[in-house]
Amino acid sequence: FGIDVINLSLGHPIMEPASRDPLVQAVEAAVRAGIVVVVSAGNNGTNPDTGKIGSFGINSPGNAPSAITAGAADTQHTIVRRDDRVAYFSSRGPTWYDAYAKPDVVAPGVSLVSDLPSRSTLAQQLPGARVGSYFGSLSGTSMASGVTTGVVALVLEANRSYNYAGPSLTTNAVKAVVEYTATTLSDDSGSPYDALAQGTGEVNGDGAVRLAASIDTSMPVG
Repeated sequence: FGIDVINLSLGHPIMEPASRDPLVQAVEAAVRAGIVVVVSAGNNGTNPDTGKIGSFGINSPGNAPSAITAGAADTQHTIVRRDDRVAYFSSRGPTWYDAYAKPDVVAPGVSLVSDLPSRSTLAQQLPGARVGSYFGSLSGTSMASGVTTGVVALVLEANRSYNYAGPSLTTNAVKAVVEYTATTLSDDSGSPYDALAQGTGEVNGDGAVRLAASIDTSMPVG
């Protein structure tokens, strides 16, 4: 069907190792078939009782090794990146059971405005999220996953425009482009977040597209 990327803005607590989790195995099968899979990390970044930042909050199938697992960044509603922070609710790694290093990246996921028709179930259940009659504002790694998926689509489009006669980027190459071009975020004290909070950093759409457009897939390995 020509499917290049799947977005999974969903998840459940990890209950077993990744090797036995049916949802994780479905993600891995899709990646082996040549489809990039982007998964939300989960919104379990803080302890609900103490409010403190905690580890091991990644949801399944965000623990799928081949997935691009996206945490959430808070852009503070500015166009500069120096004030961007990892959202307090964004799930931190490592993953339960396997201790995989996740998330892979973070992306804007706080107060994102998108389509939300007034008659939809979501609008009825969350009236405070409505922005006018047709839009809504929501926060979560589900939103960040959607942003990351959009970047992946642009990466594939940019590379194919440059390599119209060559093969498409592999799923692992796409993941590498997104991770390599991400920009490191720092906390309020100026210290960089560790990799279990932000992965390689916040997705950089412009950088990822520029890099993808420069990769010649017709060249031999090495």
